[in-house]
Amino acid sequence: MAIRESILRMRRDIKASYTSEDTESFWDRAFTKPLGYLWARLFIHLGWTPNMVTILSMAIGFSGGLLFYPKSVTINLIGMLLIILANILDSADGQMARLTGVTSTIGRILDALSTSIVYAAIYIGLCLRLMNSPIPFAGGRVWGGWIWAIAVVCAFFGRKRQCMMAAYYRNIHLYFLKSRHAMSLDSSREIARLRASLPKKGMRFQRAYLFTYGIYTYIQELTTPNFQRLIAGVNQADEKSSQSARSEYLEKSRKYIRLTNILSFSVRSCILFVLILIGAPILIFPIELFLFGFLAGHMIRNYERISGEVLENHRLSGYETPPVKRKRYPVIFFSIGVVGIIALLAKTDLNSIDWSNILSTTHIWLPALIALWALIYLLHCFSYIAIMGKDAGKLPFLHLFKVVIAGFAINHVTPVGMMGGEPYRIMELKPYIGTEKATASTLTFTIMHTFSHILYWLTGAVSFLCVYFFSVGVFPAIVAVVLALLGGLLCLMFVRRGKKGFTLSALTALSRIPLLGKTFSRLIAEKRETLESIDREMSLFRTRKRDFVITAAIEYLTRMLEPAEFLIIFRLMGVDISYFACVIALASASLLGNLMFFVPMQVGSREAGFALALSWSGIASPFGVTASLLVRLREIFYVAAGVLAMLIKGSSGRDENSDDTTPKPESDIS
Repeated sequence: MAIRESILRMRRDIKASYTSEDTESFWDRAFTKPLGYLWARLFIHLGWTPNMVTILSMAIGFSGGLLFYPKSVTINLIGMLLIILANILDSADGQMARLTGVTSTIGRILDALSTSIVYAAIYIGLCLRLMNSPIPFAGGRVWGGWIWAIAVVCAFFGRKRQCMMAAYYRNIHLYFLKSRHAMSLDSSREIARLRASLPKKGMRFQRAYLFTYGIYTYIQELTTPNFQRLIAGVNQADEKSSQSARSEYLEKSRKYIRLTNILSFSVRSCILFVLILIGAPILIFPIELFLFGFLAGHMIRNYERISGEVLENHRLSGYETPPVKRKRYPVIFFSIGVVGIIALLAKTDLNSIDWSNILSTTHIWLPALIALWALIYLLHCFSYIAIMGKDAGKLPFLHLFKVVIAGFAINHVTPVGMMGGEPYRIMELKPYIGTEKATASTLTFTIMHTFSHILYWLTGAVSFLCVYFFSVGVFPAIVAVVLALLGGLLCLMFVRRGKKGFTLSALTALSRIPLLGKTFSRLIAEKRETLESIDREMSLFRTRKRDFVITAAIEYLTRMLEPAEFLIIFRLMGVDISYFACVIALASASLLGNLMFFVPMQVGSREAGFALALSWSGIASPFGVTASLLVRLREIFYVAAGVLAMLIKGSSGRDENSDDTTPKPESDIS
């Protein structure tokens, strides 16, 4: 009788440890949770804490992932068993915390990190295993360093994003399943306020965790615009309307909750285990990126559709305001650019490149490129200071440096290059110098930055005519002459007519060009007030001759520093090339990239222009392609730095800094 009562109590305790009946998968209910409960009881009896179990789980999972490196079925099976055990222990630590009521901020941080550490070990083991394996249909070439790049792409743009959204929709389901007072749904704004309320000294773990989790939550919110409208409407509605909307959402979304479980650890690990046993582990990357990516996209589309329907059916606040629709053409052109780069790589023999030297000296040349661009961004800050004049003293320099980097990051990844980051810069400068001055300074900086671009193209064209005029064909020489004349004419117009405003008159002249004129005429009609404002501010700035000359000189200097980046890379590869050859090549690549302004990050267009220009100086195509790809690493670094800088914002919030208020993302494993 006592045994029967113990079994019944255990079943009740296991069921009580579920997050909810809806969100637990069949595998978790039948296997993971019962075994996790037994382990939890054992560790409680031994006097362990949940944090100790989490660390043990991480160590076992990390060891199991590394055991996928040897091509031995026995060792691989041991690795699989260790990862399954790590999954059970990861469930056990949460069950222990609920059974004992022992929670801590460190525990939440460790639990959030555990899945990433286990998957990192799995990817490391697979990459080490596949590095020397031949690429299918590639004539015996091995994967080498490319497998690491593929793993990184799959990790961040595949698995991590998919698990992130699956966890978010599970949390949404729980939020609507329980009363609004029983469970809250984390908000990036609330997380930022909580982080800002923490004391500046001490609590480093909490601040770092909240910063990372704030980014995590912000990405989830950006991906779900319809749901953000729905949750705002539900929170503003009365109790009856709110409960009705929650019930409809739950009813419609229950059949899609299974997708969130498919995208979690259990199904992924089963597929990985099968692929390793049949000797085809390389397939896990396309499966994670494309198959699971398709399922994640299907999940997001349906949940967003449901959110829109519930919002409209109940006429909640904001239902009449449609969400901002993302333009699809940037994705299309970005994809075309990626395909172009792949085709370029397929036709390029990269075996002539000394990759071992490049990889072994990454810790030297990559920081050098980052430092070079840090100097360039600092110079842009001084341009801003010259433009703002006496108002520059109201602005902290570090804040200006952050704004410059983040603004260029936005410009870099959006079409119509130098127009994406301007609203952000104005918004960030407005609290210090006012809306009018922030707008005027930003617009003037944009014009001066564009003027330096024209000067740089003119420098490239003139340098080409001086160096290669007699060694290239007639057509390139004619193109260079036309570009030099056009650049000189634009510079002359800017200097002479800039006193009265240059932008509107230049666009008016362009509107008279056959075929293309309608586009510029439409732009003038839609943006006339903005263009007139730019001309007015530029005219006022021209009266400050000293500041105008200083700004133009600084911006031109930043342009002339950029070719040094390629010079460093070519020296690394042992290519003898002059500085002016780099100037010409980069000017050509920049010109082609700006002509194809609708392609985000100028993907494909810049590589093609750079390779073409280098061919005139006798540089083989593999070196030009490699240099362009290495520069992309620096670009990715600063784009990431810019995005992080955008998310660093102080805001006042509640004063509570208790560990219990620290939010926790749902683990991908548990």
